Amino acid sequence: MNKPKLIYGVSEISLMLDEIQINSKQGLISKIINENTYDCIYVVNEKIINSLLERIQEKSIVEFDEYLKIYTIFNELVPQIYGEGNTKDKAINQMVLEAKSFAKDYAENIELFSNILDGTQQFFVSILLLNIEDDSKLREVLKVYWYL
Repeated sequence: MNKPKLIYGVSEISLMLDEIQINSKQGLISKIINENTYDCIYVVNEKIINSLLERIQEKSIVEFDEYLKIYTIFNELVPQIYGEGNTKDKAINQMVLEAKSFAKDYAENIELFSNILDGTQQFFVSILLLNIEDDSKLREVLKVYWYL
């Protein structure tokens, strides 16, 4: 059996795209290298991405302010993503809207955020961006679905 090629130069990608996709489907991670800058990207299948996302231990935290009678929910990994409301449901819905807003801001200001957020945070926000039109998936990613 031939060992699959897993590292590709940028110039090879269009010629090797089928092979890269087959490798990814089989659970292999392909590495694409720009020979001029040595920058790398990795091609990973959805199963691996979802498994990595599940392993992120940080979750969303719900707090209740007795004085203000307000729920606040925030994400441990990216605390800038939060929501408030007089019910848990309203706080979660606000958090989902905030996650969308934060993810869009991230995409529009990637140069700034890529220097501030660590790799796990960037991965997390990228997953939010990939699912920005699916509120139920965003709730799942934010780990707030069990609070409803």
